[in-house]
Parts: sequence; C-alpha cells; structure tokens
Amino acid sequence: MTSIDPSLNLGATRNQTFGAASIRGFLVSLVRRYRNRRAVISLSEFNDLQLADIGLTRKDLNRAMRGGMFADHSRELARTALLRRSGMYLP
Repeated sequence: MTSIDPSLNLGATRNQTFGAASIRGFLVSLVRRYRNRRAVISLSEFNDLQLADIGLTRKDLNRAMRGGMFADHSRELARTALLRRSGMYLP
C-alpha cells in the first residue's frame, strides 16, 4: 500500500493559485489605471468654469497628465479637489 502526502499537492495548488491571482490582480490594476487615465483625459474637455465647479484647475490636470501611460493620478486629483473645496488646499 502506498501513502500519498496531500500537503504536497495542496502546496503546489496554492502556489499556482497565488501566481494566477497575482497576475490577475496586476492585470485588473492595469486596466483600472488605464480607465482612470482616460477619465482624466476626458476632464481636459471641460472649460475652466466646469473644472472650478468640481474643485480642479487646468494646472491640476496638466500635472496629472505628466505621469506615464498607465499612471493613475485620479486619486490625487480627487484629493486635490476635496482639499480645495474644503479650503485646506495649499499649492
């Protein structure tokens, strides 16, 4: 009679699952960053008054666009707008 150690099989499965999850997480992150970047680009079509209504300036957008192709500056724009609307923004 042979004995099979199930922990060996589980360990291999966990590593494979972890690797697949890591790749999937990276790809999801990449797609999210790309979509957010496209949203920032669409904000450049707003006029200065519309940007001011949401607490941003053209300079904020230009600063956000300086990042790489897949950089996600949407959080920084949201933070800047929130601080500016609350009166706590210091450029």
